[in-house]
Amino acid sequence: MSRKLPRCEHCYRPYRPDRYNKGRQKFCTRSPCVRERKRKRQREAYAKRRADDPAFRAGENARCAAANRRRRAAKRAGAESGASADDPVMLSHVVTGLLSHLADTTDPLELRSCLCDYEARGRRVALACCAGRDPP
Repeated sequence: MSRKLPRCEHCYRPYRPDRYNKGRQKFCTRSPCVRERKRKRQREAYAKRRADDPAFRAGENARCAAANRRRRAAKRAGAESGASADDPVMLSHVVTGLLSHLADTTDPLELRSCLCDYEARGRRVALACCAGRDPP
């Protein structure tokens, strides 16, 4: 009868453990699992250092607080001067997206052709309205 192989903690696939590390190995040798093993080890080391070293904890608290202040300031600056409904770039993107949706295409050349057709039609309607007659 064959032995049941252990399963990787990340991908849950069975693997053959290294013969020198049978008792401690929890991950297989596939690259995503190796990366996850490294991430887990680094997270644990960081958490342990943060818990044990008051100077490191104070420095990390200061670093995180400064990053949060920068992020909030950038968000406030973006909200004050950022994209609004009056922004011409945003408006052009919205109009292009709307026309792309109406024309049912994402091909730039086909969309440009449709935009030219819409522009010509709009010109004809505007001229008809200025002349006081029904549009063609």
